[in-house]
Amino acid sequence: MKNSTAIFLLILSVGLFYTFTSPMYGQVKDLSATSDEYKNVLDNISNIIETRDKLQVDYNSLPRAEIERLSKVLPANVDTVRLALDLDAIASRYGISISNVSIDTQSEQAATQVTLSEHEPAYQKTLVAVSFVSNYENFKSFIQDLEKSLRIMDVRTVNFIAAESGLYKHEILIETYWVK
Repeated sequence: MKNSTAIFLLILSVGLFYTFTSPMYGQVKDLSATSDEYKNVLDNISNIIETRDKLQVDYNSLPRAEIERLSKVLPANVDTVRLALDLDAIASRYGISISNVSIDTQSEQAATQVTLSEHEPAYQKTLVAVSFVSNYENFKSFIQDLEKSLRIMDVRTVNFIAAESGLYKHEILIETYWVK
């Protein structure tokens, strides 16, 4: 009888284990894994916050003039008036009067180009078309000043028409950038 009671209790305990304890044990393991994931996320957030605070302190330690220079290299938005004034100021150093400025912000891409948000660049492009009349030496000086300008500008095309007076009508297409 003692053996049969022991066997009965053993079978009962195995049955209770597989009926109640085993499913609960699986749920506890799942919850433990989820808890570990949350702990990792919280650790990552803490690291991100520390990095952000360190970068903020570094940024605040920069001189104001340097911050302004950085914002001129890649501005936060397209200020078309400021861009046109900057180009006019460079041109006026060489007696060049800009006759036409056309600014085209390429805010939307061609409909045939599909980009995923994670592959989208962090900047936008702006095309600037400039027309003026000058001699060749002043044109070279103007281009050299564009090259030395803090604002990032790529000269895409240069067209000119010669005249008998020694002056040329120049048309330049410039691409510049701004941060989204």
